[in-house]
Amino acid sequence: MPGTSSTPALPSCASPCPTRRWPGRNPMGRTGLRGRGSLSCFGPNHTLQPLVTRWRRNQDGAICRKGLRKVLEVLLVKHALSERWALPGGSREPGEALPRQLKQIVRREFWPSFESLLRQGTEVYRAYVDDPRNTDNAWIEMVAVSVHFPDQGDELNAHLHSCDPGMSIQWQVVDKRIPLDANHKAILQKVATLYGAYY
Repeated sequence: MPGTSSTPALPSCASPCPTRRWPGRNPMGRTGLRGRGSLSCFGPNHTLQPLVTRWRRNQDGAICRKGLRKVLEVLLVKHALSERWALPGGSREPGEALPRQLKQIVRREFWPSFESLLRQGTEVYRAYVDDPRNTDNAWIEMVAVSVHFPDQGDELNAHLHSCDPGMSIQWQVVDKRIPLDANHKAILQKVATLYGAYY
């Protein structure tokens, strides 16, 4: 698995931290909305998106291909009220390494192992995110980390569960038709390029 020396816990990549007297100013300019809106805090609101992938395999265990390229699968989640699938990441509690949504689908006993996988993973994106929740004083910045299982990911599969009955978990084929929002699709394409996979 490719590694990186950086970790998902580094501070904001776009601007200095806000203070009580200075609530922060969106580094990409005005949005027309003041305050923090629906975001948790003024200034950068950090999110972590783990892109968990494995190779798609035939019934005989051989890796599937489209043309000459291997085919990836990515782990996605979907809420009952949502029409789209999503990466299993998002915001983190202060001092926590894993996003809340990921904790909802991975059993607690596997959390330390997943933290280790993230540290060994490859950072594929770190920047401001164009999001409708952004305001003049609060915005989202994302770190995306690729965690690839070269086998079937059985170690992870054994610890997947949903503590929310309205949430579905599924491995889906990675290609340009995957039902994700544009930001997540662009990052997933970076992961496919990283592994020389079909997209």
